[in-house]
Amino acid sequence: MRNPDGPILVAWASKTGNTATLAQRIFEVLGREGLAAELVAAKDVDWDRLDRWSALVFGSPTYGSGDLHPDWDKPERRLRDLDLSGYPAAAFGCGNSRYVTPCWAVDILENRLKNGGARLVVPAYKADTLTGFRVRDADGWVEDLAASLDEFLDR
Repeated sequence: MRNPDGPILVAWASKTGNTATLAQRIFEVLGREGLAAELVAAKDVDWDRLDRWSALVFGSPTYGSGDLHPDWDKPERRLRDLDLSGYPAAAFGCGNSRYVTPCWAVDILENRLKNGGARLVVPAYKADTLTGFRVRDADGWVEDLAASLDEFLDR
């Protein structure tokens, strides 16, 4: 059961730093918009204590043939068993369009959230690192996310 007054969880994993940079930017913009958030590496989240947070925002780069970052392996399996009903949520991440499955990890996270009962408040953000990664390119999406979460959380 979510905590309607709790902070927003921004959980991420990253290898090259691009997804971590996106997570940090999301954290900053949410704060600027007056929304309390916690930035936590996916491997460090206590998945049995999701009741601490009011909303869930998950991020991962895509590896190989569309895989999540390895730090999401155990959490992703744990998410299959969790009831996320009532949580507003979103997913984000990086991929490279030279591959056939450039951002499938983001789709996996989005599907895990949706299948768990969470309500996706905005479409996923997918950054194509082939064209050059610029974190501020995500600002429009992050501002839409903040507005949607603010409305959903009625703060």
